[in-house]
Amino acid sequence: MNSLKRIFFTLKAQLDDVADDFENHEAIAGVAIKELEAYQGKTRIHQHRLQEMVEELELKLAELNNEAETWSARAVKFKDQDEPRALECVKRMRQVQQQIKALEPQLAKAQEQYGQLHNDLAAIQSQLHSLSTQKEVLSARQNRIQLQTTLQADNGNPTTGAQAIFKRWEQSVIGAELTGPIPPIKDSFADEFVQEESALELKMLLDELAAKQQAE
Repeated sequence: MNSLKRIFFTLKAQLDDVADDFENHEAIAGVAIKELEAYQGKTRIHQHRLQEMVEELELKLAELNNEAETWSARAVKFKDQDEPRALECVKRMRQVQQQIKALEPQLAKAQEQYGQLHNDLAAIQSQLHSLSTQKEVLSARQNRIQLQTTLQADNGNPTTGAQAIFKRWEQSVIGAELTGPIPPIKDSFADEFVQEESALELKMLLDELAAKQQAE
């Protein structure tokens, strides 16, 4: 856990040292989070290796315990029949028990370290969640301030720029309308005469066709 505290203090010190020298605080915070995520990954790898070690030691101890029980049962079995053989079984049993005695502290130590790493990972995950949330909140607040500052300024204001673009477009359209060809003026009174004359001409042509057909 001491190593975990050290990396937290190191990251905090780095942020404190450079925060005032850079404008992009979001990028700096992102780098700090990436470093913590990398440390989390290394811790998980170490924890996985410890887990494998614990499982191997547990399996080995289970095998040795079974072997010790086997030698014990053999010693009792041959006690009355063949004492030298029984004593050899006791000797083998004691050798196995010594191996068990040597492995048990190793297993206990590995289990303890595994538990510590488990707690470290929980603490790292909590810190990552807290830092990521804080980063998003501060980023949103900073973006809002920058937007308000930009909107209040005349230069570089995107809203003002957009309005100017549409205004220039409208003026261009109005100018094109004013300089374009003048449409002809409609005279409805004269149009009535033209329509009547066209209709009369068509009727006369129809009568002419009818008369020609009757003559044939």
